[in-house]
Amino acid sequence: MRRVLLGSLLTIIIITSASALTLKESIETALKQNPTILASRKKAEAADARLGQAVGAFFPTIKLDGNYGKSYTQPSTVQFTTATTAGAVTQTLTFGTDAVSDTHGWTASLSQPIFAAALLPGYQIAKKSAELAREDHNKTIINTSFDVTQAYFRVLAAEKLVQLSRESKQMAQSHIDQVNKMVAAGVATQADRLRSEVQVANSEVGLARAANQLALAQNAFNNALGRGIEEAVKLEAIDESAVTIAVPAYDDLIKLARQNRPDWKQFVLGEQIAEETLRLTQTDYLPSIFLTGSTGNQYIGYPAYASDVNSWRVAGAASWTLFDGLGRQNRIREAAANFESQQAVEEQVKRGIELEVRDAYLSLQSVQDTLGSTRKAVEAAGENYKVANHRYNSGAATNLEVLDAQVSLTSARLNYLQALFDVEIAKAKINKVVGMEVL
Repeated sequence: MRRVLLGSLLTIIIITSASALTLKESIETALKQNPTILASRKKAEAADARLGQAVGAFFPTIKLDGNYGKSYTQPSTVQFTTATTAGAVTQTLTFGTDAVSDTHGWTASLSQPIFAAALLPGYQIAKKSAELAREDHNKTIINTSFDVTQAYFRVLAAEKLVQLSRESKQMAQSHIDQVNKMVAAGVATQADRLRSEVQVANSEVGLARAANQLALAQNAFNNALGRGIEEAVKLEAIDESAVTIAVPAYDDLIKLARQNRPDWKQFVLGEQIAEETLRLTQTDYLPSIFLTGSTGNQYIGYPAYASDVNSWRVAGAASWTLFDGLGRQNRIREAAANFESQQAVEEQVKRGIELEVRDAYLSLQSVQDTLGSTRKAVEAAGENYKVANHRYNSGAATNLEVLDAQVSLTSARLNYLQALFDVEIAKAKINKVVGMEVL
């Protein structure tokens, strides 16, 4: 029993002493554990390996072959008949040795490309493809960071919503207690009590929904981090004084986006790959020249005799396709059309990026303005609730006025809560569309 109590105490200590995750720590955890990040990293590694293969094509290929064993070939017999003055004479000739032979040998060979026009464009394509994969990994990092940021602040917003729902329920319960006293004193009606009971019931429903939203937000947060869905979530509270920030100039954001956005870099790389692919297909018009060489030894031993042969060979080889049934011309046409297609949509891609930056820029300005308005609304609604509650207790206000003041205060708090976290999401959206952390 003592061990059980000690274990429970240790569990409680561990849970309560666990430090709350900051946004930075949450993003770092996701970058280590999120399956999408891990997959994109491995794709980048695979692209680097393909680049290594393209580099290796410039170097010679060296092979070493060897053999050892026994062999037997049955001698072949040939009969032929020759006409002579004495008549037909039949002769039999036997070729081969009726014995098992020992065989062993080795061969070393080398092949070096002297002129292969396709090698350089192939290397460039592999190099650009590796850069493309790395930019895809960077884009995955940026998207994951944004997703974690959204999930992080949605959890905090859900926690605040639960807190506000509890306070709303407490206000409703406190008011109905006062109403019951006034009904008992004969200064309030049964209708006032019923309306107040409805308010309490509604606040309980709101609290239940808020608790459910919090559980869903925590599950989504764990999923974004690559953790177990049911793992406990404890986050560092937001510093409301640090929410308001200076919005960067729009033109500066556009410049940063063109310099840093992975998807823009990917488009440029895709355009360059299409150009190199066109060059690659055009090399079909040129010959390929290789230098080959080999040396080796082959031994064959029979009981009666043996053969031990050393050999070497050096040769140059050339290959030139003069006509392949119009296949070459159409491959070049296809590559040229793909390259021109990439060029045609370049301006559209630029405008799309500018549109995303402008949307994020205007959204941040809007939510910043909204935050100030909702903060003032909370202050006014809080004062209104105090006045209405005091007036009702003194008999100068109706029950409906108090209930309306409660609803207005709760609504104002919810609006402020939404604006508070909308600012954080808008800041994260700016970082995403720019391709780097600027806020």
